[in-house]
Amino acid sequence: MIRELFQLGRDALLFRHEAYVRHAAHADVLKRGLVLLVLVTLLGGVVSLVVDIVGDLRPTDIEAEIEQVEEGLQAFFQNMEAFGDLPPEFKKGFYQGFRAMRPGIEIGRRVAELTTPLPKPIGVILSNLGGFFSRPFSRLAGWIGYSLWVMLIAKLLGGRATISQMLGATALYATPHILDVLKPVPCLGGMLGLVATVWGIAIYVKALAVANEFSVGRAIAATVLPALVFLVLALMGLAGLLVFALALGGA
Repeated sequence: MIRELFQLGRDALLFRHEAYVRHAAHADVLKRGLVLLVLVTLLGGVVSLVVDIVGDLRPTDIEAEIEQVEEGLQAFFQNMEAFGDLPPEFKKGFYQGFRAMRPGIEIGRRVAELTTPLPKPIGVILSNLGGFFSRPFSRLAGWIGYSLWVMLIAKLLGGRATISQMLGATALYATPHILDVLKPVPCLGGMLGLVATVWGIAIYVKALAVANEFSVGRAIAATVLPALVFLVLALMGLAGLLVFALALGGA
């Protein structure tokens, strides 16, 4: 099965129409889609897992980090003053606010040094493994929740996909996120993350069109409309809060 999933993922990345059709018509379309999504998510997070474990196990010098932040603030203010003088009160307040955080940082350091039931290395590894294995569940929750709204719009547009076909086919969107394996690489990781997101959306639209047996134009509409509705509702909510705040201020 792993070999079949590898081939399916490769064909999905290359937008091979026949592979999408065979996958959508497969009796285990949902199972195949879910397994592929989970595998890609886990493989994409392996390097980040190792980097996080190594970083958490490395001893930290709190004082050195605080000094580094203060040096960064000084460099920031120097760059800002190149465009004009800053009020002394502004700089003083900024530094005072930062120094007021030192007691909290010291408390956090002491808490981190407390004896735990498990040795620190084991605790760090288990904690990071927990986050690693929860990654697929986070992706599953967001994808399923949004896809149900997309399916509703698709049905209104004449789509024919069942829930299994809909979810199993659109799960292919996760395939490009195998590029997340390079996420810890500075600059490159962020750029590849953007590429994977855009690539995944294109695969989602293609899979949606094939599963529902309608045009790419309808698939784009079904994919975008829920997001637009959520955006409009969010803007209306913000506008309502603003009007309410203005009304309270006027009172």
